[in-house]
Amino acid sequence: MEKIDIDSLDSKIIEALRQDGRVSNLELASQIGLSPSQCLRRVRRLEEAGVIKGYTALIDDASLGFDIAAWVVITIRKGTTGSRERVIHLLQLHAAVVTCHGITGDVDFLVKVRARNMAEFTRFLVDELNGHPDILSTQSYICLDTVKPEPSPSIRSE
Repeated sequence: MEKIDIDSLDSKIIEALRQDGRVSNLELASQIGLSPSQCLRRVRRLEEAGVIKGYTALIDDASLGFDIAAWVVITIRKGTTGSRERVIHLLQLHAAVVTCHGITGDVDFLVKVRARNMAEFTRFLVDELNGHPDILSTQSYICLDTVKPEPSPSIRSE
């Protein structure tokens, strides 16, 4: 992935696509103040450079019956060859895991989990995580509400 310079027009394109990833090139070009061909060239350049990784729909998980959102902090057993890789493999394959980040500090992973109900979350936590031989400990935090959703940070200075 090449590193590219982002100018003010690129920033406007990124912000507009962040707001509406389904906007047509014609509408995007109009919003930014470019010709459609110039706009499309810039979008493709941002895609090829990996700045724009793809386009997706934002889904309301609760409307699909996933009422529990939680974060689980995981500490793995140290000194066992391959333990981190085995835990990563478990987390990558499990449907309840929405995101997983290796982090610094006293713990190893921060995992966002979605479950249909508390019983399903408890089974995942107790059976899958705490029952895994490479996991030393977990701490879980249940989401009460979302006061700010998680879009990417703005690249514009404010």
